[in-house]
Amino acid sequence: MPPAERGCPMPPASEREERRRRFFDQAAEGWEERHYPPEIRARLEPFLARLATAPGLTILDAGCGRGILLPHLRRLGGRDARLIALDASAAMLRGVADKDPGAVALHARAESIPLIDAYVDRVLCFAAFPHFEDQAGAAREFHRVLKPGGLALVLHLASAKAVNRHHEDHPAVRGDRLPDEKTMRDLFLRVGFVRVSLEESADSYCFSAEKEGKR
Repeated sequence: MPPAERGCPMPPASEREERRRRFFDQAAEGWEERHYPPEIRARLEPFLARLATAPGLTILDAGCGRGILLPHLRRLGGRDARLIALDASAAMLRGVADKDPGAVALHARAESIPLIDAYVDRVLCFAAFPHFEDQAGAAREFHRVLKPGGLALVLHLASAKAVNRHHEDHPAVRGDRLPDEKTMRDLFLRVGFVRVSLEESADSYCFSAEKEGKR
């Protein structure tokens, strides 16, 4: 199990965060079947394969949901990869063990990750960053838990415009937005990342930020 502060409750959440968490708890059952049909899932592994996921890395899946990335990360990273799945929704986390029995599940917010400093090689945040109440705080935590030379990656299988438009369709997540490119760059540079880049198309979004130092 990863070094972490066990048994510590999550910090108090805002009313908006609680409403969002209740929404994801209630929607957890059948989430992937509703939102990730086979043709969408088929795009995940080729998408992730571009991210230099070498064997044996320690990877934090921040905002993991039901753990949809875990089987792909296991295949790409091999049996020696150390997978850590984090989500603020306990109901979502119940899917993690079915996806990868070797993954460690952490019930926590991305703004307060219960891991020691410089513990992980990669932070992947797939389809979750808009839902973090304190996005600057999440970026700061990503930087803290990454090893020198580690990468943080914010990923979507849609453009930022499409993601933001989609969230406007439900009151519980209305206003949950991916920031514009300048704001994203500033968020990550301000907390200590040294190289940031964005690759975006109509059907994908990949923002990467590197922590200074040798890998």
